[in-house]
Amino acid sequence: MQGHLLKPQTVRVDVANAAVLVFGGTGGLGAALTANAVARGAQVVTSSRSSTGPGGERLHVSGDITLAEDRERVVDAALEELGRLDVVMIASGVVGFGAVDRVRSDALQSMIDIDLVGPLAVCGLVAPVMTEGGSIVVITGAVVDSTMLGTGVYTAAKAGLSAAVAVMARDWRRQGVKCIDVRPPHTETGLSDRPQFGVAPKLGAGLSAESVAERIWLAIERDETVVGPNDFNELS
Repeated sequence: MQGHLLKPQTVRVDVANAAVLVFGGTGGLGAALTANAVARGAQVVTSSRSSTGPGGERLHVSGDITLAEDRERVVDAALEELGRLDVVMIASGVVGFGAVDRVRSDALQSMIDIDLVGPLAVCGLVAPVMTEGGSIVVITGAVVDSTMLGTGVYTAAKAGLSAAVAVMARDWRRQGVKCIDVRPPHTETGLSDRPQFGVAPKLGAGLSAESVAERIWLAIERDETVVGPNDFNELS
């Protein structure tokens, strides 16, 4: 028997008693994820640039995901408050619209920092301190699977993050840390109404943040690694 080829035993976190940290916890989806977690009995710490949390959380820590000192302060505060980290959700992000040649370099850099560098750094920061069987949930988006005019910068950030999640899932599999890439289609979070640059096209009706949050928690319970746009058809 070649022991090094054996699949590691799957360890599952009890969602009803999970210690959860939500980055972007005051956004439309982050607030829904927090409310869903609290309803399931989880203990939640949230973080965002806002000085106040979404409600229901044990602790809210104001911080900027693009700043290393803020990321470290948030994670340290969550560990001190909860004693451990079972689930970390990265729901922070911004969007922008416009062809790449029309995007200023400073706006491009800001979006890459918020949508790619910050979340990637958070993953690397929390992975060593997660409980065995814990899950890092990263919201990328449907742009990973299908292109949309005028979203070159946004797609580059999200597609890069999605590719990194797949690698991190393999890197940390043997230490019992799971990474889940979540790619929801257009969701009614209000994000497209406040782009960093440009104007959103007509997107039509989107999914509710509450239903997307429910599907994400289902993915954690099922040990899914990728939740693609079509996987949200279960909600209809």
